[in-house]
Amino acid sequence: MTEPDVLLVDEPTAALDRARSHDIVQLLAREAARRSVAVVMVTHDHDVLQYCDTVYEMVDGRLTAAK
Repeated sequence: MTEPDVLLVDEPTAALDRARSHDIVQLLAREAARRSVAVVMVTHDHDVLQYCDTVYEMVDGRLTAAK
């Protein structure tokens, strides 16, 4: 339980300002790499997508790879 293979995060930056949002997602990315953990993040915050290895988007009810 304390060492998951996958971490699911839902809107981790929803109530944060831009600077803190970047800090949180950078922390998630750094810790994921350090601990060899996959992070699946759901967000509407396009500003933090630069820290993601792979991005998918939901369009008309379908999950597709982002362009």
